[in-house]
Amino acid sequence: MNQNKIKNEINQLNITDEKKLSPINESIKIIVYYALLSFLWIFGSDLLVNLFVHDADLISQIQTVKGIFFVLLSSSIFYIIIFKKLNLYVVSIIKLKKANENLEIMNENSIKLDAKLFQLAYYDELTELPNKILLEEKVNTYLQNNSKKMMALVYMDIDEFRNINEVKGHQIGDELIKSVANVMKKHIKDNDILCHTGADEFVVAVFDIKDLSEFLSEIEEFFKNIKQTYILDKDEYYVTFSGGVALAPDHGNDYITLLRHADSALSMAKNKGKDQLVIFDDEMVTMITQQTELLNLLRNAIPNHEFSLHYQPVIDLKDHSIIGAEALIRWHNKSKGYIPPLEFISLSEKNGYIKEITEWVFYQVAKDISKWPKKEEDFKISVNISAVMLIHDSFLKYLNKWIKQYQIDCKQIILEITETAVITDIDRSIHVLLQLRKMGFTIALDDFGTGYSSLTYLQRLPIDIIKIDRSFINNINKETKEFHVLKYMIDLAHHLNMKVVAEGIEIVEQQKIVKAYLGDLAQGYYYCKPMPKEQLIDFMKSYKN
Repeated sequence: MNQNKIKNEINQLNITDEKKLSPINESIKIIVYYALLSFLWIFGSDLLVNLFVHDADLISQIQTVKGIFFVLLSSSIFYIIIFKKLNLYVVSIIKLKKANENLEIMNENSIKLDAKLFQLAYYDELTELPNKILLEEKVNTYLQNNSKKMMALVYMDIDEFRNINEVKGHQIGDELIKSVANVMKKHIKDNDILCHTGADEFVVAVFDIKDLSEFLSEIEEFFKNIKQTYILDKDEYYVTFSGGVALAPDHGNDYITLLRHADSALSMAKNKGKDQLVIFDDEMVTMITQQTELLNLLRNAIPNHEFSLHYQPVIDLKDHSIIGAEALIRWHNKSKGYIPPLEFISLSEKNGYIKEITEWVFYQVAKDISKWPKKEEDFKISVNISAVMLIHDSFLKYLNKWIKQYQIDCKQIILEITETAVITDIDRSIHVLLQLRKMGFTIALDDFGTGYSSLTYLQRLPIDIIKIDRSFINNINKETKEFHVLKYMIDLAHHLNMKVVAEGIEIVEQQKIVKAYLGDLAQGYYYCKPMPKEQLIDFMKSYKN
């Protein structure tokens, strides 16, 4: 029921003149009508009777009839007047009652609409948690009234959520967000506020902190409780979180400043790896600024031809021949000079630039192979594939495009993947690796032995080569535990028909131990450091001689 309809109903009551509808006016009006009618009847009828009738007995009879007629006439007239007035009154009451009912309905609808608008304005539709608008109001109000009290903003997000979203789709991603929110609600204190700010990001506002150590213990316990396996559409997802903490008044006296600093702490937590909680400090601002500057430089690295490939030879331990090389990207910026891969690869993964870098590497490898002085069928180039690219929904599509565009011979390429990339989504990874094998690529598992579940998953993976991490090689001798672990790894790989590459060989003793336990291949500074293509070609010629 809208307001215009109710106004029309009220207007139909004709109650525009309050004086006309007053009891006194209505009573006087009836009396005046009666008095006029009576005088007119009495004097008028008597005048007519006296004018035409002269018999006294007849006049007496006429007067009686005239009186009866007057009573009937006046009663009828008064009945009509009273009926009309009462009918107007009753109709008015009914219409007013109906209008009042409609007003009540409209008021109820207005209240519901206000509640809905409030819900939309201040609460997240997906999780039904407060949104950042409500959080900002609550935090600023608290800070204005409690400037000397301690409070905190804990900014957190789900580790590797983007991978889940891209591989499984947004519907599964949304279901995970809702499940996480429901678990968080169970572990939040009554006086604190849990907020969903968007995507996979949540903020907890913790008020009236009395003891910092106690607060940190509570937050760590909170993270421990929400870190668990979530089951969605019959699939299991072990979810961890990264978080950044900013404290008032130490790190800011308003919501915007606190949130910005908590976000900076979160960025540092992500840089440390997943499942980390970091408290803000002033040095983070400098580090975040440096990362932002580096990212801007990174976006122009390919157009400015700042990337290059260096190759480190891979040696066959049986006859010490060079059977291949690992392609390693190098970045030399005009203003910053040499920038190590450890500084920009993870940054490119987080900011979606890894696809462009991976494509450039394939282009450059194909270009270098085409200019090799003598193509040896067994000589292969190893290319590293990041975790983000491996489980990307369109990775195979991109790869097929690059193969055709750059005329890549898949049999000459070894794709190196890390254990972290595989474990992120084991079923998806196995599917992709099987497809890569069908295309003709050789698959190598890089940094083998650094993950807790290497041996568990090794039998399931379609792998041709394992590359034993340099951490096992660095301190190896016959008295260390690495010695026994290395022997076990080599035996296991051979049992599964896989070849073994030992990375990080730097001294002759390391080579002898690896060779003694039947390691197949090796690479490291003992043989040769990574070098540009031209130097590698010269090195191969001199190495043969």
